[in-house]
Amino acid sequence: MLVVGFGLWWLTYAYFLWRWGRYVPRAVAAPDLPPVRAAVLVPVRNEAPHITACLNSLLKQTRPPDEIWVVDDHSEDDTAQKVAELMAQHERLRYLRLPSHQYGKKAALALGLAATQADIILTTDGDTRHESDTVEKMLRPFLRPEVQVVGGWVRLQAKEGWLAAFQRMEMAGILQLTAGSWQRGEPLTANGALLAYRRSAFYAVGGWGPAAHHPSGDDDLLVHRIRRHFGPQALFFSDAVVETFPVETWQGWLYQRLRWLSKRRFYPVPWPWIGMGLLGGTQLSLVLSWVVLPSWAALAGWLWVQAWQLWLIRRGLQAVQSPLPSLGKVVGVGALYPWLAVGVGILALLRPRFRWKGRPFQ
Repeated sequence: MLVVGFGLWWLTYAYFLWRWGRYVPRAVAAPDLPPVRAAVLVPVRNEAPHITACLNSLLKQTRPPDEIWVVDDHSEDDTAQKVAELMAQHERLRYLRLPSHQYGKKAALALGLAATQADIILTTDGDTRHESDTVEKMLRPFLRPEVQVVGGWVRLQAKEGWLAAFQRMEMAGILQLTAGSWQRGEPLTANGALLAYRRSAFYAVGGWGPAAHHPSGDDDLLVHRIRRHFGPQALFFSDAVVETFPVETWQGWLYQRLRWLSKRRFYPVPWPWIGMGLLGGTQLSLVLSWVVLPSWAALAGWLWVQAWQLWLIRRGLQAVQSPLPSLGKVVGVGALYPWLAVGVGILALLRPRFRWKGRPFQ
């Protein structure tokens, strides 16, 4: 009976990977772009090494944004100076700094939203690099009046090392599921490194709601609220791609995952809960299978799950034109992931403190 129970769970997991992973790009066939005013919001904290390249990539777009707002969350490095150097050359570039009594990414975004009257808001991070047609691809879906929010792909730089390969595969799988779940009107998550929405939609749904001061969720919590308010037709996933960097240490990776999971209590729609339950339960079942099942059944389950996850990852890497890591890293990451996923899930339930941008959170 245990073999049957585990097998049914693994089949269910495969079904949902297939259900949410079958993203098919949808083009918006139109010669023109929507006649809207578009503003890019770039909340930053200590991004001096990256902000110049990020802003240059935004300034060199085929359809330049009308406004680019850099909103500084009390940076302690040369971020402001780097921005000022570019502002002297580009009038569409603006700079704001949070007042002393405010802090955090959502506070920075809220300040930017209050400062602009643009129709479309595009958010990104200070350590990103945008392809030349990013803004154009993110704006085109808004030709459809029912579309309220547009998502995009995030590619991690293909750096050397196990941690970088691990993150690149993990992010590719997450984004493939994200794109497919949006297309079905069942959004699992979103990524604020590349997200666009109607400013009117943000205020219509009350922004981030009760999570306005939480350190995470500026992206998916807003998408969930838009989906609940406007319906599935409000969502569109673009083929635009932005590149960013993997975190450099395992501790940084852990803190990032704990921050992502900390917002789970605010989810207003069921699909993220289903996704987290299936992912966590499947990885836990793989770990337990070696204890409670015959070795042949445990091995079969591991191969079945890894095959489906690799199918998902390959599709995600192809979508962002990123190479698949070496066979050794693919096998190694597949063997390591269940243990890490289970460990992070248990830690998240304990709600430990974590650090982000030099600040402690819980």
